[in-house]
Amino acid sequence: MTASLAAPKALLAPVAALLVGVALLMLGNGLFLTLVPLRADLEGFGAAWIGVIGAAYSVGFVAGCYLVPPLVARVGHIRVYAAIAALGAIVPLLHLLALHPAAWVLFRIIIGLCISGLYMVIESWLNGAATRRNRGTVFSAYVAIHLAAVTAGQYLLLLDTPSSSKLFSLATILFALAVIPVCLTRAPSPPLPVKARPDLAKLWRNSQVSVVGCFTNGMANGAVWSLVPVYAKGLGLSVAGIAIFISVAIVGGAVVQYPLGRLSDRLPDRRWLIAAVCAVAAAAGAVLLAADGLPALLVYVAYFFFGAAAFSIYGFSVAHANDHADPEDFVEISAGLLVIFGVGAVAGPLIAAALMEALGPGYLFLFTGVVHGAVALWTFRRTKQRRAIAPEDREDYVPMARTSPNIFAFDPRAEEAEADRDG
Repeated sequence: MTASLAAPKALLAPVAALLVGVALLMLGNGLFLTLVPLRADLEGFGAAWIGVIGAAYSVGFVAGCYLVPPLVARVGHIRVYAAIAALGAIVPLLHLLALHPAAWVLFRIIIGLCISGLYMVIESWLNGAATRRNRGTVFSAYVAIHLAAVTAGQYLLLLDTPSSSKLFSLATILFALAVIPVCLTRAPSPPLPVKARPDLAKLWRNSQVSVVGCFTNGMANGAVWSLVPVYAKGLGLSVAGIAIFISVAIVGGAVVQYPLGRLSDRLPDRRWLIAAVCAVAAAAGAVLLAADGLPALLVYVAYFFFGAAAFSIYGFSVAHANDHADPEDFVEISAGLLVIFGVGAVAGPLIAAALMEALGPGYLFLFTGVVHGAVALWTFRRTKQRRAIAPEDREDYVPMARTSPNIFAFDPRAEEAEADRDG
């Protein structure tokens, strides 16, 4: 083995158990995110209820950003992780015991809170275990594992049909397995999770484009994650086709992160790229709105470009906000924008589901197209109203996952900001 290959392994060895826990957790969550709307559709819940169920997940997720940190401070990371992982593991089976949409709304709130809390504890642990030498490697590995596991989770749908109980049981098994490596890790005790208490006035003064971008991106992406399995089923795709369809958007979002991020660092104004990717997402949404009757390959390609554009907007919005922020405000502003994204993800599925219920499944992408088109115009307008920051004075773009506010304390840029402040 060459030294170049051995070095990353040596850097990741102290946190390997935590990264295995992340992989298992996201395999289960990736499967469950798609399985729930598919089974709800089979049960005849209707698009409106499926939208409410999707919004409920985001309600729980945002609530977890506020409720979990005080709980960790009271009883410690390991107890909180074990407790909420156990609660999260039983939720998939509860869906089978109460096949009623109102019950599923409650269950999705619970699982959203659990996933948010599990993210926080793991990211706190990784943050505490990472050093200046390996922080960038650990952070990059964490984001890559997160995306790969969510994508792989889609293909677990192929193991059985959504109408059976086996896939729900598999999700439970994966959530339960995620407890083992984390509870047995020898990584040092982590710092407390970040308390996400966004100051909306401060965020708005910092960057209107970032606030609008994160909120509306939450609306669009929340609607897509909640309802695209129903849309894909309406196109006549099989379960295998739905898994591939969803995964191509995730892959699209992943492969463009680095090249577009580097491009955004070099452009005279990062907002030009935000407007451009919003316009691409709107155009791809127009194709997907008219997808019935189009060649299947064209539909898949359109969704790839939709994912490449729509899943990039949040990261560029956060980067733009941090261009205007003082270094010591990096974590606070980024965590606040994540909560704003989550609030948007509550509203989006409700609006999109009402459109789908009234007009048909394809109108999911009428909603996303209008949202993305409006943000593109808003962002272009703002380029005329506020002078851009020179590229050499901006923060470098760093790809990241939308997990918990604690990921921003884990980001290598947070350590650099702290070092600058102490120096």
